[in-house]
Amino acid sequence: MMNFPIIMGITSGASFLLGFLLLSNSRKVNLIANRYLGLFALVLGFAMIEIPLFYQKIYLEYPNLFEMIGLVRFLTAPFLYISILYFTSFNKKFEKKNLWHFLPFLLFLIFRFPFFITGKNFEFSYETGRVVFFILKVSLPLQTIVYWCLSFRRLQKHLTNVREISSSAQEIDLSWLKYFLLVLLFILLGWLNLLFFNLNGLIKFTPLVYLVSVFFLAYFSLQQKEIFDFSKSELNDLSAIKENKKEAPKRVSEIRLNELDQKLYFSINSEKVYLNNDLSLPILAAKIGASCNETSFVINELYHDNFYNFINRYRIEEAKKLLLSEAYSQLNILGIAYEAGFNSKTTFNTTFKKHTGLSPTEFVKLNKIKTEKEP
Repeated sequence: MMNFPIIMGITSGASFLLGFLLLSNSRKVNLIANRYLGLFALVLGFAMIEIPLFYQKIYLEYPNLFEMIGLVRFLTAPFLYISILYFTSFNKKFEKKNLWHFLPFLLFLIFRFPFFITGKNFEFSYETGRVVFFILKVSLPLQTIVYWCLSFRRLQKHLTNVREISSSAQEIDLSWLKYFLLVLLFILLGWLNLLFFNLNGLIKFTPLVYLVSVFFLAYFSLQQKEIFDFSKSELNDLSAIKENKKEAPKRVSEIRLNELDQKLYFSINSEKVYLNNDLSLPILAAKIGASCNETSFVINELYHDNFYNFINRYRIEEAKKLLLSEAYSQLNILGIAYEAGFNSKTTFNTTFKKHTGLSPTEFVKLNKIKTEKEP
């Protein structure tokens, strides 16, 4: 049988280690986001350690410490959500409005303050006690559900937004955080089961899921790339896109639109700028002498597409030519992908199949069969 306290103790230790590594952030990427993610990991570690401490009956000797560990749980969801906010935002400055996310923790801390001073709980009538107990029981699961929904929605928006500025979104789309949220959803279901349903089959697997989720988060968070690897001026320019979309749908005059369209056509068809493996919206904007806002508008308005699909459509056409040329006999699929402007074999295969309905290998075989049938 699975030893619940030991596994939770190991999970807690792993969370503490991950938290310290993220706070130190030796790679200096996504600094503010990783600090909050590190705080989330530390708080998660405290939440996990509550179980082995309970089995050791530490709460009898140090009730105040045990009570504080319980209250700290109200910080887990806000820290994760604020981390995701910074991962997905061009703005990296501290915002006072984020302090509101810690209000539930503060309220419950004030509510439990008499216990920390006197060691005694409030005394309530039977009816009032039932209401208070119910609030205490559902408040933490409810907070977690609300923040889970907000976090998942934010990551879904990020996937759309990142394709407006990058031609290779795979390494910066934060899919690892979205998968982590899905694992957390299973943990949340296990948690709700412990509180309300007590289904033994689910309880047995919960500690192992906790452990796997922490190692999953550690693996991906410690090898992440900078999400928005741009200069300060470029970040300000990119921030303007969202604001201008809200204020005025027609963000570029007709004359300027035609001028930029011609420059874009030349840059794409003559200079083949899409072959740049690291091409981003700011790079293309600088190439045609426009702002990110203007360039984005031209692509959205005239080509009815986002930057990611617009650039990769040309890369796929280039890849099709290479696959059917002598280059294919000299290069493997990865080589073809790089030559066509992609910087990932996975992105190339996925995008190629999306545009053609075939994998690169299937495309070559099909065209070889067609060629052989021709008289």
